[in-house]
Amino acid sequence: MKKNITLFSLIFVAIQVSAQFNLQGRIINYSGKDDLVINTPLVYGFHNENSISIPVAKNGTFNITLPTEAQNFVSLIFQRQFYTLLITKNKTLTVSINDKKLALLSGTALSENELLQKIDIMENPIFMEEQTRHLYEGLSFSELNTRLIQPYFAKRDEKINTITTSKISLKNKKLITSEVKSVAYNYLNDFARTQLNNRSTIDSMIINIFDNSIIKPDVHPAGPQYYSFADNYLRYLETKAFLRIKKDSIKPTEPIPYYGISLDSANVVVKKYGKPYWRWLGSTKNFPEAVTEQYTYQQIINLYNDKDLRQIAALSEVFKKHFPQSRFNQGINQKVNSLREMLAQNESNTDIVVLNNYNKIQSVYDVVAKYKGKVVYLDVWGTWCGPCKEELKFMPQLKSAFTNKDVVFLYLDMDEEDRDVIWKEFIKVNGLTGVHFRKNRQTIAPLWKELLADNQDKAEYYPQYFIFDKEGRVAISKALRPSDREALYQQINSVLGR
Repeated sequence: MKKNITLFSLIFVAIQVSAQFNLQGRIINYSGKDDLVINTPLVYGFHNENSISIPVAKNGTFNITLPTEAQNFVSLIFQRQFYTLLITKNKTLTVSINDKKLALLSGTALSENELLQKIDIMENPIFMEEQTRHLYEGLSFSELNTRLIQPYFAKRDEKINTITTSKISLKNKKLITSEVKSVAYNYLNDFARTQLNNRSTIDSMIINIFDNSIIKPDVHPAGPQYYSFADNYLRYLETKAFLRIKKDSIKPTEPIPYYGISLDSANVVVKKYGKPYWRWLGSTKNFPEAVTEQYTYQQIINLYNDKDLRQIAALSEVFKKHFPQSRFNQGINQKVNSLREMLAQNESNTDIVVLNNYNKIQSVYDVVAKYKGKVVYLDVWGTWCGPCKEELKFMPQLKSAFTNKDVVFLYLDMDEEDRDVIWKEFIKVNGLTGVHFRKNRQTIAPLWKELLADNQDKAEYYPQYFIFDKEGRVAISKALRPSDREALYQQINSVLGR
């Protein structure tokens, strides 16, 4: 059974022994092949860094004591099934898992978790399922409101009524109700932004939904779904602000509604410090202070996990200035300093190779030709690309799988000229061993054309991956990602064996 030393483990040491939750149970017919994992959000969102493996005995039994300062919604994960639990300090819960079904058996946390199971708090709505997508294509906002939004809110209200009439504590009723409300907003937001195509309909749905929402939480501390709602609320304000700019002909030098800075200034901020800094401005103008503190701390930790020194340094400075007494400040300082140390350590790392005169490179094949006799795995990415940076976290495993083998890792970055220093800093902070070169949006265009010349799918999205054989030819176009792990390793090995 794998043992993960994570931030979660370090917190465990620091919290008093009394602030614990005991989870125990059994996996029926346990094969010993699958991990049992629990993920505890730091503030919100699912991040692998917050997962730990629960040791399971050969007979399927497990028993773990989890640190918790107060209450946390956690995900118990087995065989790709997610079970939401509410853990509370000094409480216990006994469960069993059989054929992907979770049974709640006993414990002092039984009643609130039975309620979570009864209302199916994270139930995936039918309108988010692939097979129902066609039912909503081409509908106007008015039709969507009648056929989708109002029925979904009615179902949400039924769940809230079930919570209200239950026999759990008033505190837990408020907490769970807050999460149910937030889940509804989040799913409707996701539907509008990912399932609809008409821009006007998307905007109408987003504004109608969130105009009737309240950002002030019903309970503090709120749960992870509330903070996901807060994140979506900021995006709603962005939508509303830019519609106002268009409607009222607000000049680029005039303040943007809800943000208090001009469009010109906003563009400079995003370009220099990234979207998290822009959201910081939005949260300080529109959120309660306690919400801004928690929400922004998660943004800072996300940047730390992405090893984005430039963005985390800027955001952490304004955070500490705004919240000089925050309990998070010491940890933030340690994280920023650790990234600076990584940068210093890799300044002279000869395994990180930036090609000379990369601005003059006209063809990917000219670069690949230098490594004839070896397989080349090409990563086309950008420092601005969230999914790209997420995939980089899996590169150490990939490289480890091909240690001492004839595989070269080549990185083609797409960033504008004014981000050249940021790009070079980023690859060093992240310890991205391999060969690097950069193009901007204009100069990368011919490279995309040659990479996709023999592929029917001409989409130029980021990230994308390509495998070149030992003769320098594209062997696999749009190859698998580092996060695909073993499946990708098989792809590379298949080319190595030719």
